[in-house]
Amino acid sequence: MVTDALNNRDRRIAIVTYTNNNLREIEKRFAELNSGIPKHVEVMTWFSFLLRECARPYQRSKFDEKRIESLLFVNKHSTQGIPECQTKKYYIAGEDFIYSDKISRFVVECEEKSSMAVTSRLKRIYTDIFVDEFQDLAGWDFEVVQMLMRSGISVTLVGDPRQHIYSTHPSPKNKKYIGIGFVDLAKTWNRKGVCSVEHMNATYRCNGLICDFSNGLWPNMDAMTPLRNDTIDHQGVYLVAESLIKDYVDRFKPQVLRHDKRANTYGQEALNFGVAKGLEFERVLIIPTKPIKKYLATGIIDHAIKSRDRLHVAVTRAWHSVAFVFDGHSPIVSNRWNSEADNRYGKVPSLKEVIPALGQSQRSTDIA
Repeated sequence: MVTDALNNRDRRIAIVTYTNNNLREIEKRFAELNSGIPKHVEVMTWFSFLLRECARPYQRSKFDEKRIESLLFVNKHSTQGIPECQTKKYYIAGEDFIYSDKISRFVVECEEKSSMAVTSRLKRIYTDIFVDEFQDLAGWDFEVVQMLMRSGISVTLVGDPRQHIYSTHPSPKNKKYIGIGFVDLAKTWNRKGVCSVEHMNATYRCNGLICDFSNGLWPNMDAMTPLRNDTIDHQGVYLVAESLIKDYVDRFKPQVLRHDKRANTYGQEALNFGVAKGLEFERVLIIPTKPIKKYLATGIIDHAIKSRDRLHVAVTRAWHSVAFVFDGHSPIVSNRWNSEADNRYGKVPSLKEVIPALGQSQRSTDIA
């Protein structure tokens, strides 16, 4: 998306993503390639897009008492039992906040009641809208996306069905299309001629060994193909004994990842799997949950089927190496890091290290 945006400076482009972490990663990518976000591009979160660009400009077509100032984020269904026709009670929290699980429907209602003024305005502002993290959209979000696709704006949806950790909101509407289900939705749109579908299985982030492990989590999906081919010490997937965690962290400085705050992190600073979504690191050390430990011990994915999205996210944050804190044997991870071995850092000795050693050995023989 970033490269496409930079290569099309004659367009007016919005890049929309769900999580703040991914927003910062996109901004970081622009900084690396362009010293910042160019004037023809705007980057914003999905909820900022819905509120600023869709709901507010024509909110009077649906709610004209007060300007909607912000969102009230909720993790469950708000205003249950209240019919949609009671506009203020259904959509509005307090005097001027809109419920996060209701804003997408509010946008669709504004579009209908304003004779498509919402998308007409967007078309005057943007030629292209890129929506990232599409797998995390839910409920009425899909209706907003279809609304955009009918507008004449060029809409590009980017999503990875293996990375569904969060949803924008809880909703029974379009529930079957959440997460991996969005693949079926895309196929349906494709059959109807609404959009074309392009499969992109290449990754610039992870090396081949990490891709191999991650591909094993999804045996019925197309495998990821690595485009990273760095030559660097300590690459791949490893097991690390609990007793060696400090040594390993001191040596390789991995980002420690855990499922949630209940995990024992052995005194190390850690990020939750979900918080790490959208980020990337040179190396990660994963504190496995019980289901993940069962998967490591058996190689049977059914043990971790409910947590494989989060495991996939955790594993694919790394460029060079992934390590699991695990004392047992694993049929799917053969490398165990051992700080006492001669190649204790998982490192192949360089010629500079080997030649002096050979010379020392020869001198010892001569003396003898």
